[in-house]
Amino acid sequence: MKRVFGFPAGPLSTVLAIVLAVAVGAVVVVALRNLVFLKIGLRNIPRRRGRSALIVLGLMLGTTIIASALLTGDTMARTIRSAVVESLGQTDETVTAGTNADVADSGLEAARPYFDAAPAIAAIDSAAKSLPVDGVMAAIIEPVAAQHADAGKTEPRITLFAPDAERVDAFGFTAIRDLASDEVLLNDEAAEELDAEAGSRVAVLAGGRVAQLRVAGVGEYAGVGTDGPAALVPLATAQALLDRPGQTNHVLVSNDGDELTGESLTADVEPAVDRAVAALGLEALPTKADGLEAADTTGNTFVQLFTTFGSFSMAAGILLIFLIFVMLAAERRPEMGMARAVGTQRRHLVQTFLYEGAVYDLAAAAVGAVLGIGVSYVMVRAVATTFTDEGVELTYSLSGRSLLIAYAMGVLLTLIVVTVSAWRVSRLNIVSAIRDIPEEAESRHRRLRWLFVGLGILLGGGMAASGATGKVYLPWMLGISIVILSAVPIIKLLGRSERLAYTAAGGLLIVLWMLPMRTFDSLFGHMSKDFSIWIASGLIIVVAATWLITYNADVLLGLVSRLASPFKSVRPIAKMAVAYPLRSRFRTGVTMSMFMLVVFTMVTGSTIPSAFISSFDDVERFGGGFDIEVTTAPSASVDDLKAQLPPAVANDVAVSAAHSFLPVEARQADADRPLERYPIRGVDEAFLANTSYELMAMASGYETARDVWTAVGTTPGLAVVDAYVAPRRDQWGFGVITDFRLSGFYIEDGAFEPVPVTVHDPLTNSDTTVTVIGVLSDSAPFSMSGITVSQATLSPFGERANPTIHHLAVRDGADLDAVAAAIEAALLSQGVEAETYVDILDEAVGGSMLFVRLVQGFMSLGLVVGVAALGVISARAVVERRQHLGMLRAIGFQPEMIRRTLLAETSMIAFTAILVGGLLGLVLSYNVIADSKSQPGYASMDFAVPWLNLAITFTLVIAAALITTLASARRATRIYPAEALRYQ
Repeated sequence: MKRVFGFPAGPLSTVLAIVLAVAVGAVVVVALRNLVFLKIGLRNIPRRRGRSALIVLGLMLGTTIIASALLTGDTMARTIRSAVVESLGQTDETVTAGTNADVADSGLEAARPYFDAAPAIAAIDSAAKSLPVDGVMAAIIEPVAAQHADAGKTEPRITLFAPDAERVDAFGFTAIRDLASDEVLLNDEAAEELDAEAGSRVAVLAGGRVAQLRVAGVGEYAGVGTDGPAALVPLATAQALLDRPGQTNHVLVSNDGDELTGESLTADVEPAVDRAVAALGLEALPTKADGLEAADTTGNTFVQLFTTFGSFSMAAGILLIFLIFVMLAAERRPEMGMARAVGTQRRHLVQTFLYEGAVYDLAAAAVGAVLGIGVSYVMVRAVATTFTDEGVELTYSLSGRSLLIAYAMGVLLTLIVVTVSAWRVSRLNIVSAIRDIPEEAESRHRRLRWLFVGLGILLGGGMAASGATGKVYLPWMLGISIVILSAVPIIKLLGRSERLAYTAAGGLLIVLWMLPMRTFDSLFGHMSKDFSIWIASGLIIVVAATWLITYNADVLLGLVSRLASPFKSVRPIAKMAVAYPLRSRFRTGVTMSMFMLVVFTMVTGSTIPSAFISSFDDVERFGGGFDIEVTTAPSASVDDLKAQLPPAVANDVAVSAAHSFLPVEARQADADRPLERYPIRGVDEAFLANTSYELMAMASGYETARDVWTAVGTTPGLAVVDAYVAPRRDQWGFGVITDFRLSGFYIEDGAFEPVPVTVHDPLTNSDTTVTVIGVLSDSAPFSMSGITVSQATLSPFGERANPTIHHLAVRDGADLDAVAAAIEAALLSQGVEAETYVDILDEAVGGSMLFVRLVQGFMSLGLVVGVAALGVISARAVVERRQHLGMLRAIGFQPEMIRRTLLAETSMIAFTAILVGGLLGLVLSYNVIADSKSQPGYASMDFAVPWLNLAITFTLVIAAALITTLASARRATRIYPAEALRYQ
């Protein structure tokens, strides 16, 4: 990837490396100046190796999340970059006749116009004399069908690549020169699909014409216009097969340098070549630069996705760091008080904690980086299973630069938190510390708190006002929440107890954030929302819930006592399991917060995406009333597919609708924006009369989707656009689908004024205006993306707008798979591929659910923090309660009861966090789904919880927590009463 978190990857890694070196160097220099405090800080690490290991386990998570996200992004980017390089080879720019469909983009099936090769080559050669160009070559790149009769193998779609044999030197296809007119080269993918080898006879079929060719060789050929199956023939052979004498549909340009470095010269070459061919109605495209940019964008999207979902786990890791140092401070408080009494300065205490934390930090970041490699590898393997059937091979990428960025960020983030934590624990009253009693806050600290209260109220009020006036949900809610949080000290000033203050604030915050998301729309109008609400709500709700639990411990204790009252042997264990954790309010609250954060994230991150995916899992809505999608090779397009079918097959087809595809440039006519590449699609009368595709928004004057489709058919110039380009108030997605965007309305409004769009044709340099009157539902397939108009509207484009996609509705009772197979067999020469919408939808839903599972697994890493925290707490509990446990043994508690008590304490914290976090997550998920159901296109969304998946995950987590606690519990049972009571 070239960019990480929005910054250039190279400079970012350099800056982070320098900052890391400076930070670690500063710690080392300070330590060397006073080795005594270094020894004091480090001596505690080997004392309790088990706890040190748990600390490292908890601290490593931030680095693991960052490393795995970056490496997964690198892998996805590298995979796509490899596909681009394999498809284009030495080609850096392509010249075509007014169509901007990239050679490497096999998903865009448009008829690429043919043009006379000689004048185009002459114009480009003339321009190339003053440019860093080492090769110019005419080539036909066209999808065709192929058949190996002897092996009984047929491939309805392979790429025919036919270069000019006299100009192949710079592109590496010198083997073309040795081919006779009846010979062909196959790449490895084509040979595998056709089960062919050197000497085999294969038939290449295009537009009803057939060429019988002998396979002269099989090998790897980069730059043939695809990373899939391809057949290579001389240009003259392809011109004869396609009946295009003297013509080509591409001119390929290779810049100086190799297949990667040449792309850096595109900024100089492409504009000059474009000017040279403009007079011929041709257009130069930065094909490789665009493909590599798209690869990096995909990688960045993966990084954004996983780091966003991992943010809660990183927040839990930060809480764990604070918890660790609070516990260390509690353990060493008398020791620190004595040190201060004999003249040690506060900065010296900060240093000792900093040295210890730095060692943990450096070790944890290293372990986290290694674990991140493993996590990312597992995720990549899981993703690879989704793309196996599509022929996409994911190549795992282990980038040293990404590891450096992850390690440096992990170390620096943890070091900052360690420093702040060390500073906090060093602020102690010497007398109170020596006597190990609570200390009262100093008056100057109280005055400082009041300053923060005032600033909080001002900031919160300002944010709330900004959100209300701007109709933005997040600042409104955050502003109110900050005001509530700032009001806690005011309640205490009025003489009310801490319990009342924190209970009231916590309860109010939970109620506020659990309200339906449309609650305030009646006051301010529809308030816009985006994915950041999920993060903010999770953090605030967890804090509020923790306050409610920890400040109302007596209620929980009473409830447990009543439940345990019938069981005499269980009653003391149950009461102690609740009483002791809630006595240490801060410690237990932080631990619960960690668990609650991750549980809340997992519940919402599983329930909400599953609901959206399930709402799309409707083949009738997805197919728009059709059953089979058929694509033909652009060179063999037909207007009426049904008429080409044998009667036995045609009888099963009730409706045959045609659909053309044409890449153009477009922009909103009444907006000051540049033209952007975007496809326009023409649909015929049969499609418009039979489609049931739903619309999310319609122009004023139209009541139903049927009204819009009828208008598009009867009035040329009217159009429907996909939901990717229409503006929304609510933004829940990642990444940018296209640069072409509309403005002036919102999908959520349902109705809008018709939007004029200028469609520019680079071939004729002419403009056409279409008027958008509808926005497709999100449930429509990606193959419907673009500007959809009637076929009559595209009539000025001539044969370039010939239909290449057909939608078929079959008669009731017909076998869809059998009909699709029969269509492919009957129309092999047209390069036909037929696929049922059932299969297309299953593949789409399966891929989406895989990513949901990946995100769930990624988020579950945060549970490692909770397990580590419980392990640290249990280890600390045994140390600080040594006398207490000895007293229990002395009054009759058996070792097994001690063990059960400690395990019950762990279970209580984990169960409470899971129960509360899960419940809050379900309520928020219900609100999001209910809010979405009120929007056009999502009425079928249902609230369904993946209970089994969550139950298995949480059961495993509780088991891991108990296993972690078991070691400390066993150690506690080996304490002899007399020894414990003498313990100081």
